[in-house]
Amino acid sequence: MRTADVKAALRRAYPAPEYAILFEVADATGARHSRFADAVAMSLWPSRGLTVDGFEIKVSRSDWLREKAKPEKAETIARFCDYWWLVVPKGLVKVEELPATWGLKEVSEAGEVRTAKSPEKLNAQPLDRLFVASMLRNAGKVDDEEVQTRVNALLGDRVEREVERRLRFHESSKPRYEKLDALIQELKNDGEWFGDEEVLDAVRMVLKSGVLRSYGGLISVHKSLTEMADHIGKAMGVLNMPEPGKKRGRA
Repeated sequence: MRTADVKAALRRAYPAPEYAILFEVADATGARHSRFADAVAMSLWPSRGLTVDGFEIKVSRSDWLREKAKPEKAETIARFCDYWWLVVPKGLVKVEELPATWGLKEVSEAGEVRTAKSPEKLNAQPLDRLFVASMLRNAGKVDDEEVQTRVNALLGDRVEREVERRLRFHESSKPRYEKLDALIQELKNDGEWFGDEEVLDAVRMVLKSGVLRSYGGLISVHKSLTEMADHIGKAMGVLNMPEPGKKRGRA
């Protein structure tokens, strides 16, 4: 699992308009910054407490162990947060490894975020202008890797739907193919030998004629032609015309 996958999962877990979530937030702007939070989310509804949550994202065990050795590094930004979280792929970190005040969120392979440990409420300092400036600056930034992850997910869903559609079409068409194959075998075994190309030419000719698209198929066409021949015969009788193949007699 990549960092971008975790970010995408967090964005779904903290959706607008209930929350504003920002990524790679520094403690200040310009040369004054000394530390980044991987993500900061603020609840925007008073009913949710207008809390500020900070997130540290780790996707490898070695990266987490380095962070675990110096947990005080997080305090630079955690001091402005009501809650501080570690966000990791499921199973990467044990709950007992966390600093006492940290919470733990796990992200499954399906991108679902689950709280494995709730954090303690911190005594957050008022947001200073440098930190607010950093948050506002990040509000307009686009994480290219996260965008690519979301695009890949959409494309993956589209490809999966197309595969399912084609499989359904194949299954629904299979009986027709089997009937056609049986008919071809019957023609080839019906006394006279027909090569595959001859059979296919005959099938193409019938399909091209449009006979099979007419109402009732061949039966309807046969009936129509029989009635037409009967009408023509009666008309020829009225006109005293000889039957086909016979000459008119001399008077």
